[in-house]
Amino acid sequence: MDDSSNLYSILPHAAPVCGDARTLLFTTRRMAVNGLQDAFAANAMLSSYGMRYRKPLVLMRAVLVDMARSARGNIIVAPCCAHRMTAHEYALLSAISDPANGAHHMRSLLKPHTASVAVTTIAAMSETLGEMGRPLNFPHY
Repeated sequence: MDDSSNLYSILPHAAPVCGDARTLLFTTRRMAVNGLQDAFAANAMLSSYGMRYRKPLVLMRAVLVDMARSARGNIIVAPCCAHRMTAHEYALLSAISDPANGAHHMRSLLKPHTASVAVTTIAAMSETLGEMGRPLNFPHY
């Protein structure tokens, strides 16, 4: 097996190149690796959302905590510099952009009996972005 096919099996999806999806992906990666209080993640949210950054930042922290509590196993994230994303990162961004089907997107990651908490927090994140006039437009299939 060559290295390129191995890369595409580990990181099957292209990462968003700009916009809110890229910011959320970056903050997810930073907080997953460096902790929920990561200053670079907070700065990315501040740069993207201005003075209204606090609510999306707190909700993203809550999403990650709820996902960790109800995860079936390890949730895989790629390094911040990666131009592709894991299936788990893709599922999270898809759930945020389509909260009506959030449970469907997250079912492979979360335990069924505890998934509703994480899905509800994800829906709150999506609603907050919509209220700010910046709903997440992320292509999912």
